[in-house]
Amino acid sequence: MSFVIPDYSSIYCVSKYCVKYSYVLIAIVPVLLLLFWLSMKTFVKFGNRFELEAFLKAKKTERKIILALRSFAVIFLMFAIASPFILESKTVQGDPRLTILVDNSSSMALYGTEIAYDLYDELEGTISVHIRTIANGQHSTIGNGILNSIEGNDNVMVITDGVNNEGKLLGDIMLFASGINSSVSTLKMEAKNNDVGVVIEGPPDLIKDTSGDFVVKVSVVGDRMPYTLQVTYDDTNLVFEESASTSKEFQFSRKFPDGEYHKLKAELIKVPKNDHFENNNVFLKSVKIVPRPKVLYVSQKSSPLAKELDKIYKLDVRSTVPSDISEYMAVIFNDIRASKINSHVDRLSDYVSDGSGLIFIGGENSFERGGYKGTLLETLLPIKIGAGEEQNKSDINVVIVIDISSGTADHISVEKALALSVVDSLSEKNNVGAVAFSSQAFQIAEIQPLAQNKKELKEKISRLKFDGQSFFNLGIEGGFRILSEVGGSKNIIFISDGKTTYGKLREDTLETVRSVNAKGVKVFVVGVGTESDSLATENNLFLGNMAALGEGIYYKADASNKLKVEFGDQDETKGEEFYNTLVPIDTTHFITLGLDDIHATVSGYNYAVPKPAARTLVTTHKNIPILVVWRFGLGRVVSITTDDGLKWAGDLLNKKNSKLLTRGINWAIGDLGRQKSYDVTIRDTVLGKSTNVNVISREMPQSEGLSFAKIDTNLYSSVYTPTDTGYKEILGATFAVNNNDEYEKLGINPEFTNLVEKTGGQIFDPNDIEKIIEFIRAKSKRIKIDSTDYRWPFAIIAMLLFLTEIAIRRYRENLIK
Repeated sequence: MSFVIPDYSSIYCVSKYCVKYSYVLIAIVPVLLLLFWLSMKTFVKFGNRFELEAFLKAKKTERKIILALRSFAVIFLMFAIASPFILESKTVQGDPRLTILVDNSSSMALYGTEIAYDLYDELEGTISVHIRTIANGQHSTIGNGILNSIEGNDNVMVITDGVNNEGKLLGDIMLFASGINSSVSTLKMEAKNNDVGVVIEGPPDLIKDTSGDFVVKVSVVGDRMPYTLQVTYDDTNLVFEESASTSKEFQFSRKFPDGEYHKLKAELIKVPKNDHFENNNVFLKSVKIVPRPKVLYVSQKSSPLAKELDKIYKLDVRSTVPSDISEYMAVIFNDIRASKINSHVDRLSDYVSDGSGLIFIGGENSFERGGYKGTLLETLLPIKIGAGEEQNKSDINVVIVIDISSGTADHISVEKALALSVVDSLSEKNNVGAVAFSSQAFQIAEIQPLAQNKKELKEKISRLKFDGQSFFNLGIEGGFRILSEVGGSKNIIFISDGKTTYGKLREDTLETVRSVNAKGVKVFVVGVGTESDSLATENNLFLGNMAALGEGIYYKADASNKLKVEFGDQDETKGEEFYNTLVPIDTTHFITLGLDDIHATVSGYNYAVPKPAARTLVTTHKNIPILVVWRFGLGRVVSITTDDGLKWAGDLLNKKNSKLLTRGINWAIGDLGRQKSYDVTIRDTVLGKSTNVNVISREMPQSEGLSFAKIDTNLYSSVYTPTDTGYKEILGATFAVNNNDEYEKLGINPEFTNLVEKTGGQIFDPNDIEKIIEFIRAKSKRIKIDSTDYRWPFAIIAMLLFLTEIAIRRYRENLIK
């Protein structure tokens, strides 16, 4: 039986100086105190007090010397026991080798793979080089291919267009590669063949008699390709026909005639013969028309809003709440006093908790004017009733956190200008500091009244240099460190493009935001470059989640005016009309998405304060919340603190601004098929990928070739895998099957090239062989960490001190004799 000695090490380092057993150093102080106490004790018995005093007086100097020597000896001995060592890093030459990974998927036919084999021939004999294929046909599993090929401390060159339609996410794989010191590079490629393709983006469902907004995207790879785009619906109805020769987006709105399903088709005609892929010249999209949802509108007066809503919804207008509201998908209360609703609060709470929607509209009899404050009804609302306290601007602390990673370098001038405009938008009474971050965070300016450091702060921001990777969590932590030293209101204004596909980094960042918010810090987020980036939707979602968890707001566009609403001083030169104009504060929500340019002025409003878990979407320029939403159980609640357009908010009823109200109601309604006894939902798909067939039914549905499973009450699901393209029908539901998505997003994927640069790789010119070899050799150099043990010097010094003490004592004893 072997005896295993347990490892009790606890390493602690200051710079390169470390100890293995750090807790031994902590014990030095109590050991020295014990030694001092023992030195003060006298263990010799004396006949009287005078003999004791004489002895202590004679030994006083000797005791001090002995105590000092023993103390230093103990300190050095304990340092030796703690096992000190020094870490030293050395650069050593590794084995310069390269693995070339070739993407042989269908989309690479536009570029060809010969470039990979030419590179192999050029490098062979100069460095160790291997070549292998990582993707074939319509399966672009680029992420999986890289993962299966990297070993750590190696170099790979991926010859690909970056189209990754299956397997692991590229971002996660590239993060892993960076973590194990594997460099991933690629080559610049020019298209050898030309191609033009088309896709349609838009809503899969529309309410009957309403218009839907659609975008047709045409992508051209290679040379200019003259084409004519023809968009039709239901086979024969022409929407529009336009000609062009470059990549372009075409937008249109369409209200469809009667019928549950409609078929959109975008087709490229009159395309040149050198179009490489013909199977991406047609794109199909199905649109499901759902019946007008039934909505209860409770109002005790004639309402102009009700007349407009009746054109969209199946509106039931009543003056009181009926005994049964289960048939309605949402209930709207228009300027109703709390006394008229209080007796129904329990039913309304159950109603919204089960997934339905509630909308409360203000007025002269609503909210603080209608006795809502302090009632159970107020608990359903996303707002607290009454005006918020005016906060002293000098009690507001703001730290501006700026992303200066190389990923934001494309937007240097924009980001600096945005940061400077943020500074200008803040009140000079605010206490303001700043932090910049990339792979680490550092303080630009300590927190102090903006009036004292505004000029210096703006100069420092203007001189910022951009480099490194984006570690968003470190930026938030850096801002929090500054705020933790002050009292009052604490706010972070975070400026970044949000670019990363590293799932773990995003999770860590959101957890950090959640943590600092729990400690009283609000996080406001300003996005830069998020509209032009290819991952705009994903980046915006991430930044929006940061703001939501931080109980702040996410500003996608120029944030200066919107931040001024939150933190700025009121300009006395601007009139009442300006401060009563509505401002979409949060334009990342479904309700306000794309509504930055609404222009509406209200002449009156109710006073309320958003609850912490709510989202404020629209305010006035005086920061009066107008549209606030939140989720309650499975349902949703919307509060609108102005009226129905009868007296205060007539501007909200015009065609452009009314989208704010209808979207608010649609959001509250949620799932349009929720109350159906029978409904079939099948989303469009592509060849090679399956789609779910979801059926709401009281009985198990039956369809040839499908096997259904019950996944919820009256909800059944099955999987359908198409074998050919075109419109298909299952159980009466129509859906589209397009060609494999390998052909949809052709061209070099900017996500891949961004990831290469962010993780230490490079994009090489295929003719620059010397630079490639130089890079591989430089990357093959490894940092070797050596540790040098320094226990024996400390132990020897401790022993010498003990021997010195013994020698002194012997010498003194000999003198006495």
